[in-house]
Amino acid sequence: MTDQERFPDYFVEEDIDRRKCTRVVPMKVLVIGMLRTGTLSMQAALEDLGYKSTHHMHNVFQNPASECIMWRQALEAKYQNKGRKFTKSDWDQLLGHCQAVVDVPAAAFIPELYEAYPDAKVVIVQRNPDRWYESCSRTVMVFASSPQLKILYFLDRWLVRRLAPFMGLLFTSLFGPKTKDPVKRRENWIKGYMDAYDEVRRIVPPEKRLEFTLGQGWEPLCKFLGNDVPNKPFPHANDSASFDAGIKVLVKRMWIRAAKQNLPFVVGALGIVAAWWMYG
Repeated sequence: MTDQERFPDYFVEEDIDRRKCTRVVPMKVLVIGMLRTGTLSMQAALEDLGYKSTHHMHNVFQNPASECIMWRQALEAKYQNKGRKFTKSDWDQLLGHCQAVVDVPAAAFIPELYEAYPDAKVVIVQRNPDRWYESCSRTVMVFASSPQLKILYFLDRWLVRRLAPFMGLLFTSLFGPKTKDPVKRRENWIKGYMDAYDEVRRIVPPEKRLEFTLGQGWEPLCKFLGNDVPNKPFPHANDSASFDAGIKVLVKRMWIRAAKQNLPFVVGALGIVAAWWMYG
């Protein structure tokens, strides 16, 4: 199986101005599931049930020019009181092609999305906080602090230059200021994790939400959403090994894109050096 067959999301590159879009399908399902809570499995499950264009962090990777800007504006408005808070019109522009959302950054805005789409059903997917943090520390944090990303920030203008500031803002908004103290970092991340779920439970009535774990399989999810149970196993995707393999493919794509973006500058610089050496 090729990299593209195994990780097709990392090979999609879009340039869609979401500010020029509007809602074309109804929003039906809002999943409050933080990163590393089985969000790819939930995305696959919802799409198996017919909820097409389920928004995931991978969508930000695919269309960074527009999505990084809009999600950053939403984060600044909610967490820093900077700018105008998003209205239904804004969410329709950003997510108008989606019938469901999973993962961050959408998981940071479930109360706001529920206010905009009160007929949507809310699914809460939560792991044990300690196990969740250990998973994040082995995967997401390692990727976010990679020395390669620091170099690629200057070379991959299409994705990394846009993604890095947005991801930094997302993590500080949810989990507090960056710290080198491992004890404080653990406390901050777990507190932010629990606060996000508590906020949803305060706002969404019990009859409008489902407390769900992936190990429960199709039955409770389908009963809550009003769907027939598929004749197939519940999806299981993106364990730690798959995450690591996917990140290697993603970073490889970043380097390839960086090489293409910077080739004219390298060729030009070599030409100048060659001309200086021959005629200088």
